[in-house]
Amino acid sequence: MLHCNKTLLATATAALLGGCVGNAPSGIMDAPPAVTTVAFDWYSKPLPTIPLPNDVATRFDATSPTKRRLNASLIADSGMERRTRELFDGLDGWGVFSPITIPFTAPIDIDSVRTRHCAFEEGDDLHTFCAFENDRRDDAVYVINVDQGSEGFGEVVDLDVGAGAFPVVLEDIGGYWENDPRGWTNSVLFDEADEDVNGNGVMDAGEDTDLDGVLDRANYLPGHHPARDDLRGRADALMSFYERETNTLIVRPMAPLRERTRYAVVITRRVLDGAGEPVGSPFPWVNDASQTDALEPLLRVLPTGLAKADIAFAFSFTTGTMAGDWVAVRDGLYGHGVQKHLGEAFPPEVDSLFTLQPDAKQRYILYNEEWIEALQLINQGFFGGDATQVSTQALIASQAYIDYHVVGTYRSPQLFGRYDADGEFLPLDAQSWPNDMATEAAPARSEDVYFWLTIPRREVSARNEGKPVPVVVLGHGYGSQRFEALQFSGFFAEYGIATLAIDCVSHGIGLSEAEKEQATTLLSGLGLGDVITAMLTDRSFDQNADGVKDSGADFWTSYLFHTRDVVRQSGLDYMQLLRIIDTWDGTKRWHVDTDGDGEDDLAGDFDGDGQVDIGAGSTVAMTGGSLGGIMAAVVGGADPKVDAIVPISGGGGLGDIGMRSLQGGVREAVILRIMGPVYTGTLDVDSGALAIGTVVPDLNDDAHIGLGAIAGVAVGDTLVGRNLANGAVGCGLVAADGRARLSLASDVGDPTVIEVYRGLAVKNGSGDCELRADAELIGALDQFGGDVTFQGDSYGAATSLVALAEGMGRPRSRPGLRRMLQLGQIALDRADPAVHAQWMQERPFTYPGTGETTGAHALFVTTMGDMNVPASSGLNMARAAGLIDYKNVDARYGKTPHQVLVDTGAYEAVDKISRYSSPSGTPVHVDLEDFAGGRDIWGDTVPRLDPPLRLVGTDALCDAQGCGVSGSIVPFPRPSGQHGFAFPGEQIDDARKACKSSCTETTGPDPCGCKNLELFDVGSYMFHLLGQYMASGGRELDFDRCTSGVTCAGVPGPPAERNLQELRR
Repeated sequence: MLHCNKTLLATATAALLGGCVGNAPSGIMDAPPAVTTVAFDWYSKPLPTIPLPNDVATRFDATSPTKRRLNASLIADSGMERRTRELFDGLDGWGVFSPITIPFTAPIDIDSVRTRHCAFEEGDDLHTFCAFENDRRDDAVYVINVDQGSEGFGEVVDLDVGAGAFPVVLEDIGGYWENDPRGWTNSVLFDEADEDVNGNGVMDAGEDTDLDGVLDRANYLPGHHPARDDLRGRADALMSFYERETNTLIVRPMAPLRERTRYAVVITRRVLDGAGEPVGSPFPWVNDASQTDALEPLLRVLPTGLAKADIAFAFSFTTGTMAGDWVAVRDGLYGHGVQKHLGEAFPPEVDSLFTLQPDAKQRYILYNEEWIEALQLINQGFFGGDATQVSTQALIASQAYIDYHVVGTYRSPQLFGRYDADGEFLPLDAQSWPNDMATEAAPARSEDVYFWLTIPRREVSARNEGKPVPVVVLGHGYGSQRFEALQFSGFFAEYGIATLAIDCVSHGIGLSEAEKEQATTLLSGLGLGDVITAMLTDRSFDQNADGVKDSGADFWTSYLFHTRDVVRQSGLDYMQLLRIIDTWDGTKRWHVDTDGDGEDDLAGDFDGDGQVDIGAGSTVAMTGGSLGGIMAAVVGGADPKVDAIVPISGGGGLGDIGMRSLQGGVREAVILRIMGPVYTGTLDVDSGALAIGTVVPDLNDDAHIGLGAIAGVAVGDTLVGRNLANGAVGCGLVAADGRARLSLASDVGDPTVIEVYRGLAVKNGSGDCELRADAELIGALDQFGGDVTFQGDSYGAATSLVALAEGMGRPRSRPGLRRMLQLGQIALDRADPAVHAQWMQERPFTYPGTGETTGAHALFVTTMGDMNVPASSGLNMARAAGLIDYKNVDARYGKTPHQVLVDTGAYEAVDKISRYSSPSGTPVHVDLEDFAGGRDIWGDTVPRLDPPLRLVGTDALCDAQGCGVSGSIVPFPRPSGQHGFAFPGEQIDDARKACKSSCTETTGPDPCGCKNLELFDVGSYMFHLLGQYMASGGRELDFDRCTSGVTCAGVPGPPAERNLQELRR
């Protein structure tokens, strides 16, 4: 039998294909001629210009679950990018929550797309806004499920086409390092400069201010020309759905697509070019001939309003594995399937408990009465707590509800290695999970995972009835560790809940030696020397050779596959923890003597009283803030043992988070690595010396390192950087302020030279910094100007200049950076919380080995104005879970809940844009929930939505006890926005402080009544709200139950303090 190897270059090899199959290739229908077509250029650099995702950019692989692998070119300037592309080639399909990009050969009529995908609304300033349009009958672009084996065959995918669900505007515009020629743009993706100064449409000398070879035009909507100081006007004008420089349309699915499923993207003839004519196909047919079979089902499921004659071009793509990896790995933990060796090698056992009181019979537990003084001193010495503060008093008072603390370890399978066969630390992108979990047993190494557990007092919990108590698994924040539970556990114990926290991958306490010594002295002086040992033993390690452990420094990075898999690995560690707890059934014994009688005791009985404290009968909830919120969504979506989740300030669409986040460490480890290495020149106008420096990532920080200087430089000269190893070149002008900057794709140690040329030395229109024939070299720096030490390596003065860090060299506001950041989502989707969110209620799946089905009650908590984990990502995650309706009008507002969130700036989350203002004119956010009823510190100085939004209701997860409650809320932490909300009492402390500072009365010791001022406290309210919800396993949520100050009438009073001598008898 003759087999044909089907090539990707369908049209170029049409004759060969025809010879293989016996007849000429063809499409699903002939294409009308068109001047402007969808772009299909395999030879453009640095990447082919084709619509993506696209199965023409895949290759056949019989071992893949989809029979496909991505097929990215491995030609790139930096080793980092080559390794990334190689890892892309292992994927068995495209992403499910990633952008879809469609380039054209010439500019299109933007309004021909926008008017068909928008329901226009009029704003306060009579500006019209694009709202999501639910009517699919006249769309310009469609995405349709054409997989006949899918239960969603024929589904039309809802798309965001610049309707506000995926904003790109920044809070900290100038925060992307010094000397940035585009440091004023409102996003990192799109340019806002109009370089055609004289308006003649031609690049004249001097107009190319960033030396990218393009006559830049602001990426604004047609007819919009806001002034640079009009941030609101610029935000409204900026297009996120179309890139003018590359004529690329960018659309986003409103909810995750189905995994391992084929989709068709249809560009209709309703899309017009600049002359008003329909766009067309680059082929004689409306599709690449290699996709004809894949697209044939499309003609049988065309939606209402779309006829064959409307099709200008269509292409297909196949989504990759998402849940499939969890099915293999989690079933393996429980002894099923190809990964069953994981369950055999890593049994569900606690490996050890730390001795906390070596002289006691119950040496593994630390009673609250033994710990409370230490907590007070730690709060005062390390966190600035003041005993007179309401917040400190609330924290300490909550500890009375805690019985005891436990610290222990368990072993969890780690599915990526850290070191090679020679003991050398692997590059981060090599530290990733293997492909094809469903078919090949994955090697696993063991790692100790450390946990901190607090158990509530018997008097206020189910222990009083001989039952295990509910447990909240608490995820910590980025760079934090398991002892974050100390801030939460007392408040949860008020509701009879145990709090259990672990360290995520590479996290722990990153204390300096001086801080360690201080903590050790403090605790040892209280007889708690063993406790400090338990606290300082964790998963963090020194990653940059400075002698200090770096907590989570390799977690959020531009090493896409490593970032994907530290998230999944942390999820697996949580799954192993839940597996262990589930074996504590009241009969199983562990190899731990908890009561000091020399015998093994009941597993899960930590205080040796013969009763399981937490175990198989415990309701399991999961919460956490920031990274903790992300992990709550990941685990809650994938592990059926979780009953309820409360992600606080988490987010979905990890790539979107990276490009907007203010979070310390994220920009440095993600964006700088893609932009850099960055080289800067700063001119001393008087001397003419241009100081040369470099800005590079130092793990999740940045390093600014001086390299030397070049003399005789003036404003208007040209800075050029050359990588002598890979040939990469970057350039920039010395601007009027004496600053210049360039990016240079590099690997560590690449020999580099920095040059300065007289005046504008680059050829007009050159996109690769090609010099003019008459370019005059002023000076060059090819040696270090002084001694430099970076990440343990030393470079002596006068030694050859080399790159100190690796990076991709993608400058800000250029298509290369946009492509890389958006392509990154394809890699991240397997770990994305939005993808996991759909498995809770919208699209649950069943584990074939255990027979368990995913499903969890969920309350998504997105704080208003959050730009650390941008609020848009939190709302996108909740929408993916089906808990923010974007199709059905809410009668309270005459629009959908999703549109309310868009219109009030909740997705955008940037207060400086001034959508709303206080009476004094200060930019503020809207209070959407009005939990305070106007009784908080801000009173009538902030706008409040009436009626409050509160998108919560009965969900479909029901059993014999009834159904649960799920939804999405957006608490108001402060007018300018905030990441998370304050802890109980902090807002009252702020109010009293503000009262004192503004008080002008002088009579009496407290003339303005500030000392005992009471008002609504958001932290207290939220902890009571969430405590009730999680204690009930997601079945109860009462917004009106605890609306006063710190205390709540529905919570029992604190148990009495106990006599330690009696406890320790």
